[in-house]
Amino acid sequence: MTATSDSVRKIYGGFWVRTAAFIIDLIIVFAIILLVGGTFSVIPVLLDIEETGFILEFLIWMPLILWLVLPWLYCVFLESSKVQATPGKLVFSLVVVNSKGNRLGFLHASGRYWIKVISFILIHIIYIVVAFTAKKQGVHDLCANTLVVNKKELRRYEQDSPLQPVASNITN
Repeated sequence: MTATSDSVRKIYGGFWVRTAAFIIDLIIVFAIILLVGGTFSVIPVLLDIEETGFILEFLIWMPLILWLVLPWLYCVFLESSKVQATPGKLVFSLVVVNSKGNRLGFLHASGRYWIKVISFILIHIIYIVVAFTAKKQGVHDLCANTLVVNKKELRRYEQDSPLQPVASNITN
């Protein structure tokens, strides 16, 4: 194996580092949901509003709504922002890029997120695919044509190979 192929391999976020990033993000999202959910739950008590009708229905459905909407917004806004990563990914210098090495748009990031959710619901071991694909892509990455790459290694590779465009190297 050549030094070039070793440096290309280091570019991709592997299974264990992505798992650690996921756990960090899960803890953050869980805390946000508890905070928002707790706030919504306390409002009727603070305002001395009787929990009937719409308010009761809202309080019943609120956990499901929060678990659907907040993680989606958390991932999509952060991964389509200039940062290109959630805080969990940032801890490990990982960013999410499209097949050309560029930032994802909001709709692209949304598609990637919902593919990830649906594939996880259908096949619970779906993330293990990351360990076995050449570019360390999960099913959601393959479907959305995205990559999770180490920003530092990507920069290092670009500096070592100035004649070859990064997108063609990381997507082949």
